[in-house]
Amino acid sequence: MTQTNPMKQRTRRPLAIALMGAAGVVTFALSHAQAPPASSAQVAPGVIRPGPTADEAGMTQRPSGIDAEFVDKAGMIGKVERQAGQLALDRSSNADVKAFARRMVDDHARIADELRHLGAQKGVPVQTRMLVDPEVTALRAKEGRAFDTAYVTLAGPRAHEAAIRLYETEAKDGRDPQLRAFAARTLPVLNAHLSAARQLAKTVAAAQ
Repeated sequence: MTQTNPMKQRTRRPLAIALMGAAGVVTFALSHAQAPPASSAQVAPGVIRPGPTADEAGMTQRPSGIDAEFVDKAGMIGKVERQAGQLALDRSSNADVKAFARRMVDDHARIADELRHLGAQKGVPVQTRMLVDPEVTALRAKEGRAFDTAYVTLAGPRAHEAAIRLYETEAKDGRDPQLRAFAARTLPVLNAHLSAARQLAKTVAAAQ
């Protein structure tokens, strides 16, 4: 009968424990090295976020709450109105569409300037460079009457109804007094836009 040397048993046991520990360290390192970095930048539904850009880190450090959400959403709404309006000025042959688009570009540029100034003061700079509305991209492919119809769908009554709801909520429930005041004094402009958008929608529909 073969007898096991007690000294060899004592030598093998620490060696096995050491090998098992080393294998665990390697597995842990590989699992973390292979995991893709997660982006913490949140993107609103209905928009496309391109790949990470230089200002994405700033997005993760932004304040939260109703006022910050208002600045972000209002900034995006204004950007879509300006982009769509500029496309209408370039591509539409309908005089009524062009007149409405010029008004949208000019008015929303003034609103955006004030919002940008207030947002910077409050530590919530307007963040719209990373966000691209897919409907603006789709609008670029339209021509003629199809373009006019798509423009009214994107930047007309529906868009201004949504903008008015957003500004009304901030004017009523916002915590920052300056942002509340900005929202309240912008509402008459948006309501006038809504009336003009509804009239334009009727004009464009009648031209079909």
